[in-house]
Amino acid sequence: MTREARFISKHEAHWKALEQINARLVKRGVKRLTQEELREFARLFRLASHHMAYAKTHFPQGQALPYLNRLVGVAHNFFYVRERGTFADIGRYFTRTFPRAVRETWRYSGLAMGLFFLGLFFAALYGNIWPDMFGDPQALADNLGPPEGWDGTLMSAFFATNNTTVAINAFVWGIFAGVGTLYVLVYNGLIIGALFGFLHSAGADMMMAYSLVLPHGVIELAAIFLSGGAGLMIAKGMLVPGVYSRKHSLILQTRKAVTLIPGVAFLLVVAAVIEGFFTPLGGVAPEWKLAFAGLTAIGLAGWWLK
Repeated sequence: MTREARFISKHEAHWKALEQINARLVKRGVKRLTQEELREFARLFRLASHHMAYAKTHFPQGQALPYLNRLVGVAHNFFYVRERGTFADIGRYFTRTFPRAVRETWRYSGLAMGLFFLGLFFAALYGNIWPDMFGDPQALADNLGPPEGWDGTLMSAFFATNNTTVAINAFVWGIFAGVGTLYVLVYNGLIIGALFGFLHSAGADMMMAYSLVLPHGVIELAAIFLSGGAGLMIAKGMLVPGVYSRKHSLILQTRKAVTLIPGVAFLLVVAAVIEGFFTPLGGVAPEWKLAFAGLTAIGLAGWWLK
C-alpha cells in the first residue's frame, strides 16, 4: 500500500462525515444544524483543511487532493459566509435571544448592580465627602428641573451618547481583569449617591428629585448593569478559565457577553428618549412620573422573565 493510500484509508471516514454535513447544508442551510452539529462541522472542516494542505505538499499529483479541494471548498462557503439577517432575525433576537441571555447572565448583572449600589449608598450616607462637586446644595435643591429652552431632541442625543459611553466603558474595561468595570460601576454609584445626599441635606423635595431620575433611570440603569455584567463575564474568562485555556475561556465568555450588547444599545436609546422628552415635563406630577418608572420596571421584568 502506498503512502497516499494509507493516508486516505486513515482519514477517509472524517471526509465522508464532512461530505454528509455539506450535503445537508446545501439543501437546508446552516440554521437547521444543532449546536452540537455545528461544532462537529467546524472540527471536520478544520481537519479536512489540514489534510488538504498535507496532500498538497506530499501528494500534489495524487487522487486525494482534487477530492479534498472540492470538499473543503463547499464547507468553506458555509463556514465563513454569514447568512443575511432579516427582520425576523431582529424580532427573534429581542423576543428570545436577548431575554434568554439576560436570564442566563443574571448573576453577573446582579453583581454589577451590587457594585453600583455599594458606591451609591456609601456616598448617600456621606453626602459631604466631595463638598465642591455640586456647588451649593441649597441652590441645587431650589433649582430642580430642566432649564428654560430645553431641547428634547438635542438632549436625547446627548444623553444617548453619554450613557452609551458609560456602558461601553463598563463592558470593554472588563478586559483589565474587571478592575475597569468595577471602577465604572462604583464611581457612577458614588456620583448619584452623592448628588442625592446633597439634595437630602439641603431639604430638597425628594419626591421631585426622584421623579427627575427614575422615569428614564430604571431602563438606563438596567442597561448599565447588563453591560457591567458583560464586562465582569470577560474578567471571569481571564481570571477563572476553569477547564479551558485562558485564551479559549476568554473567547467563550466574550461571545456570551456580546450577545447582550444590541439589547443594551436599544435600552439606552429608549432611556435617552424618555429623559429628553418625558422626564423633564413640568406639567406632569411627580407621582405620575414615579408610577411610570414603576411601569418600566414591570415591563422589563415581564420581557425578560417570560
